[in-house]
Amino acid sequence: MGLRVTFVSGLRRSGKSAVIRTMLSELFTDPPHYVRVIPAQGDQHPPVFPSSSPRESGVATSRWVEFSGSDVFEILPETMTAIQREDPDGSVVIEADSDPGLRCAYAYDHRVFVMPVPTRISEVFRDPSQAASELQNVLEDTAAFASEIFGLFSEGYTDDPLPSEYRAELTGTTMRSFLYSPLGDELATRIQLKPDYHGMVESDVIIVNTGAGQAGPDSAECIRRIGQLTERVRTVGADPPVLFHCDPSDPRGSDCRLLLNALKPFCRKGKP
Repeated sequence: MGLRVTFVSGLRRSGKSAVIRTMLSELFTDPPHYVRVIPAQGDQHPPVFPSSSPRESGVATSRWVEFSGSDVFEILPETMTAIQREDPDGSVVIEADSDPGLRCAYAYDHRVFVMPVPTRISEVFRDPSQAASELQNVLEDTAAFASEIFGLFSEGYTDDPLPSEYRAELTGTTMRSFLYSPLGDELATRIQLKPDYHGMVESDVIIVNTGAGQAGPDSAECIRRIGQLTERVRTVGADPPVLFHCDPSDPRGSDCRLLLNALKPFCRKGKP
């Protein structure tokens, strides 16, 4: 057995805490360990629990973890090791904002992405010309691409890159050949999204929180495109994200009941 770690991420004020509170009240039978990960020097403050004991708030322990740049690749595993010493078969819920480094700083067992209702399509997706230009740019610089899409090679995490070497300009034929490959298909899917939304692609569950954000004339179309994107990911990976559109703070809604069913396996104690 070992720790079961669930990573709940998304934009600030999107309702991540509401999702976790619902998981605590509706799904967890054994209190999980709660970890809030934030950048150092930020403007966020530790959460105030309604009672003196974290356990009375539904969690076994509560940790506030700050990181600066690439040191999250050391700090987060060290935090998980400390928790495992206390509770070898426990479960952990990590809450974090959209930070590319955090997405690959640990081998999470489950991932949940939370976002507010989008007002405009441009909040979530790049337009075709922006996407094409960004794909061209990142393909010309492997380190920049890895940092943009996967959160790798944060500042100070690797040695300074070698000077750029000349590369022939990508032609339309070369670009199409690459995009028709499985890797190209996945990268093209990711590159359509604005950086704060890259975590959607690798998540098990995506929650469009109707209790956050402001609906607008483009909201329905944007959510439809997110649904299309998850279907495209289905052709790339074996476990595509499942999209839910509900208010996680009100578990009585029909779509929220389906959401709870999807989250239930994430809330078991430990893992085989």
